[in-house]
Amino acid sequence: MNLTVAQLVLDTHRVEVSGWDISQSFFVEKPELEWNEVNGKQITLRRVLRKKTMLFVRLLQSTAADRSSPVAYWAEHIATTPQGFHQFRLNQVFPHI
Repeated sequence: MNLTVAQLVLDTHRVEVSGWDISQSFFVEKPELEWNEVNGKQITLRRVLRKKTMLFVRLLQSTAADRSSPVAYWAEHIATTPQGFHQFRLNQVFPHI
C-alpha cells in the first residue's frame, strides 16, 4: 500500500477528555488530540486508565456558543513516555442496534 502525503499529515485539536481512571476517580484533562489516517486518533494523558476504559472527548473551540457535544471512545494504551505520561489510541464507540 502506498501512502500519500495526505495520509501522513498530522492534525492536532485541543480537546477536553473526561472519564474514570484506574483508581475509579473521575477526571477531566485538556490534552491535544492527534489524528492521521495511519495511526488514527491518539491522546496523551497524565492518568493511568483501566483496559478498555470509555472516555468522553469534546472538541474545544474558540467561542462558548460553538461548544461541541462529547463523543464516546474506548481508550487503548499504546505507550508510556519517558516523562511518565500515558499515550492512548481512541476507538469510537458505536451503539448496538
